[in-house]
Amino acid sequence: MAFHPYHLREHATMTADTLPSPSVSSPLKVQCRVIAALILREVHTLYGNTKLGYLWAVIQTAFGIGVFWAFRELMGAHAPHGTGMAVFLLCGFIPWYIFSDTVNRCMKAASANQALLTFPQVTELDLMLGRLVVVWGTQVLSAGIILSVAAACGQAVELRDPASLTATLFFAPLLGLGLGLIFASLARFWPTLDKLIPMCLRILFLASGVFFYVSELPGRLANILLLNPVAQLIEWQRYGFSASSAAPAYNIVYISAWCATSLSIGLLLERYARRRGL
Repeated sequence: MAFHPYHLREHATMTADTLPSPSVSSPLKVQCRVIAALILREVHTLYGNTKLGYLWAVIQTAFGIGVFWAFRELMGAHAPHGTGMAVFLLCGFIPWYIFSDTVNRCMKAASANQALLTFPQVTELDLMLGRLVVVWGTQVLSAGIILSVAAACGQAVELRDPASLTATLFFAPLLGLGLGLIFASLARFWPTLDKLIPMCLRILFLASGVFFYVSELPGRLANILLLNPVAQLIEWQRYGFSASSAAPAYNIVYISAWCATSLSIGLLLERYARRRGL
């Protein structure tokens, strides 16, 4: 069934129409219904037109991991600290995909959904939150399937610190949302950012330790790369699966500060740009 903007209005206003009198929680319920409708629309748009459907997202993630896995096997490289190669690469790709896909999709949220923004119940932040949930859910589901297949194939899959995994899956989308809000707002004033940011993300991919341990590089180089919060998120998630007792190369306060600061600045810029009518 095709989605139409009218469905969003009907879905979002259902609560307000059925309640006998307004309540304090009514606006929140309406926004939750709006975001839920946007999530369904996003899933349908991304995966509803292909025969593979949602499985295509798993294939994309598995392909990226498979390419680097094959490359490392040809080079005779092995995953360090007692982790399996699938787990090692997955702990790099999943935080990266959650972060980078959230940034990219937040930047395009408004331009791809101009018709929906004509409804008063729908805001740009709603569009971004809907896309964030889809990106997060897609990558977590993909990771679960790939880990299950890896374990069935005899790969070592052992989670030593569940809190590390939970925390990184919490902070990665928040960081992506914060920077996505900042870049999307600034792109209204400087449209060139729409093309510049994806290029910068490609460079950042190589400097984030997706397929190597940043902490194992020479001290000075490692310290520079660890200024990148994404690199620290990846190190943190790998620490959760690692069998090593080596000191972790991440700083929880630093990562939290990046998330809180980017979200605060992003929300302020989004409101400023909205008031300017840009």
